Amino acid sequence: MATIDWAFLCDYAFVDGAGKASIIGTFENIFAGSLPTKHPQLYVALGLKLKPGESFDLSSKMSSPSGKEVSKVDPIKVAIPSNAPGTANGIVTFGYYAVEIKETGIYHIEIFIDTNSVHVIPLNVVLQPRPN
Repeated sequence: MATIDWAFLCDYAFVDGAGKASIIGTFENIFAGSLPTKHPQLYVALGLKLKPGESFDLSSKMSSPSGKEVSKVDPIKVAIPSNAPGTANGIVTFGYYAVEIKETGIYHIEIFIDTNSVHVIPLNVVLQPRPN
């Protein structure tokens, strides 16, 4: 089964045609001026260890500190050709858009391979009122 080698939360991420990742603005905290608020976008960038012939669905969901599902990313099909040499490294990026933030604390971005939870990325939301 594929494994996650590394994971980042960031402002934007993409992988070019040659497989090179660009990861822009990594972060672990969101500072909200007031609640509720909407965070315009955040991306997840994942480094995967893969085996030839593997095929699986990769999906994700974000939960609030109180355990409510806030948003999700529908499954993305990942397939590695069976003639690929040995273990391969792969990079996958996906985004969450207009995420509604209603409470402070640690949000959890859970990553699934098929239906198995394989990784959780914490995201800390802090209320930081803007000065007058």
